[in-house]
Amino acid sequence: MSTQIEINKQLVNYLQTVGYRPNSIIDALVKETKALGSIAQMQIAPEQGQLLQIIATIAKAKKCLEIGRFTGLSTLYMAKGLPDGGKIVAIDNSDEFLSLAKKYWELDNMSS
Repeated sequence: MSTQIEINKQLVNYLQTVGYRPNSIIDALVKETKALGSIAQMQIAPEQGQLLQIIATIAKAKKCLEIGRFTGLSTLYMAKGLPDGGKIVAIDNSDEFLSLAKKYWELDNMSS
């Protein structure tokens, strides 16, 4: 008998309903990114972002490197998992969405 959990629509709906802790800045960034159209599929889900935050916290990471920033949602979450004085470097091969990312990083008091 398999011990793996099947990922199905019911489980995803449950995780989205129960597993996400709302955050006004995150929610606004997600909404603005969705307005970009089909390219928005590159954004991680908020639940995935919270997992990144938990991993950074558990690992007691002081520094993170993100390759592929898009609109900065995962960057925001990982930064939330870092201690005071922690540092995250986010790089991307395009500056197309950098201003959008910076807007929300500043709203969340992330310094550059």
